[in-house]
Amino acid sequence: MTNDLRLRSLLFVPAANDKLLGSALGKPCDAVILDLEDGTHPSQREAARSGLASAYARLQAAGKRVAVRINGDWLTAVTDLRAAVQPGLDWLVLPKVEHARDVQLLAGALTTLEQEAGMAAGRVRLLLQIESAQALVHLHAIAAASPRVRGMMLGSEDFSLDCGSLPTPDALLTPSLMLLYAARAAGVQPIGFIASIAELGSADDFKAVVERARALGFRGAVVVHPKFLDAVNACYTPSAQQLTDAQRIVDAFEVADAQGLGAIRVGDQMVDKPVYRRALALLEEGSAQGPQAAA
Repeated sequence: MTNDLRLRSLLFVPAANDKLLGSALGKPCDAVILDLEDGTHPSQREAARSGLASAYARLQAAGKRVAVRINGDWLTAVTDLRAAVQPGLDWLVLPKVEHARDVQLLAGALTTLEQEAGMAAGRVRLLLQIESAQALVHLHAIAAASPRVRGMMLGSEDFSLDCGSLPTPDALLTPSLMLLYAARAAGVQPIGFIASIAELGSADDFKAVVERARALGFRGAVVVHPKFLDAVNACYTPSAQQLTDAQRIVDAFEVADAQGLGAIRVGDQMVDKPVYRRALALLEEGSAQGPQAAA
């Protein structure tokens, strides 16, 4: 299914804001997150829920994958789930996750709601938001809590609030890396960057932020302003030169391996098994993204 593909760029849009939704349809994001949580005032949530079906149809017509962020408190979460789980939904964003059991209970509810909506079992994937110090000690269990979990990210603002810190790169580095390692161990996509999601500075400055995140091991980013989307997509789309270089490494190493050689030189690089596997992963990433990867 298309929602099994890795996402490069996800754009938050308040679920009750039709103007911003209309604008998002033409933006270069892989997915739009219709936000029923912080982006929608409680007085507007019922109207936002009623408009989800129409929003799904518009997003699908624009070639976007559809995500909804529900609320973190259980009573509101259940109401959000009943409205959100209908044909067209690809991902659910779960905020303020602190225990694996949180994920498992919601995943079980999803199964029932998918059946009631006539959807394929397991269609809806989960993106988890870690937003408290309490969650850090449970990260590995959270990441592996359900086969539905496909991504995990740090909620920079709420996490910093919980820790009594400012959302600076220094303060966010350690929890971000903890999340990254837990996600990688569970085979889940680590999404994010080491900075405040609320910082709306220049796109050029943000380019350096996401490039650092990729070098650390993150794949994909959620943003609140569309001006950052080009930087995110460029960072997480292998270039033609990167793919050519990776193919060169793969070809050379496979020939050498067949000859009984464990390590070879390719240009100015020593290539052994980890370097070969990194090149293979880049080629797989490019293949999954199709023609856009060679643009």
